[in-house]
Amino acid sequence: FRASPVTAMCVNIMKKFSVLFLLIFITTIASAYSPPIENSLSWLTANQNPDGSWGSDSDLAILNTSTVLDSLGYLNSIGPAYSNSVTWLNNQSSLSTDYLSRKVKSLYMSGADVSIDLSMLESNRKSDGAWGGDADSVSMIIDTALALRTLNAVNYPDLDTIGYAFSYLMDNQNINGGFGFYPGDESNVYMTAVVVQAFNSYNDTFDFQS
Repeated sequence: FRASPVTAMCVNIMKKFSVLFLLIFITTIASAYSPPIENSLSWLTANQNPDGSWGSDSDLAILNTSTVLDSLGYLNSIGPAYSNSVTWLNNQSSLSTDYLSRKVKSLYMSGADVSIDLSMLESNRKSDGAWGGDADSVSMIIDTALALRTLNAVNYPDLDTIGYAFSYLMDNQNINGGFGFYPGDESNVYMTAVVVQAFNSYNDTFDFQS
C-alpha cells in the first residue's frame, strides 16, 4: 500500500499515542475497583433495563448495550449484568453495518458465536471493497472504518478483503488529512479519529508508509 504522507503521519502519531494509552489503561486496571470505578459500575448495574439492555431509546439500544458490554469486559466485571446483556445483544437482529460491527465485536469478546452476524456484515460489503450502511446503501467511510475495526477484533483472515477496504479509505482521505462520514464530506474530528484507529489496528499487518 502507498499511503499519502498525511496518512502515514496520522498512523505514526496514533501509534505513539496508543503506547501512552496502553500505559494509562494498565495503570487504570491495576487500580481497578477504586471508588470512581466501583461507583460507575454500581450505577451502570442499577440502570440496566430488565431485559438486559441499556438506555431509554430503543433505536440506540444496541449501541448503548454493546458499549457498556465492552467496558464491563475490559474491567473483567463478568457478573449477572454482563451475562444478561450478552443474552440480550445476542438476540437482537440488525441489518445496519454500524450495529452489526458493534454487536459482532462485543459478542466475540464475550466468547459468543458470531458467525451468523459476521456473515451478515460481510454481505454488506460493496463492489469497491468498502462498506455501506446496509446491503443496499452506497459505500461510506464511517461504515468501512467500523467494519475494519471489528474484523481486526475477530482476527478476520481474508487480508485481501481488508486491503481493499483500506484502499477505499486512502482514496477518500481529504486533502487536509482528515476524513468525513462519506467521500467529499468535510473533515471532522470524530471520523478522522475512527479511521486512524482502523489504520492503527492493522499497522503491524500492512505497510501503510511504503
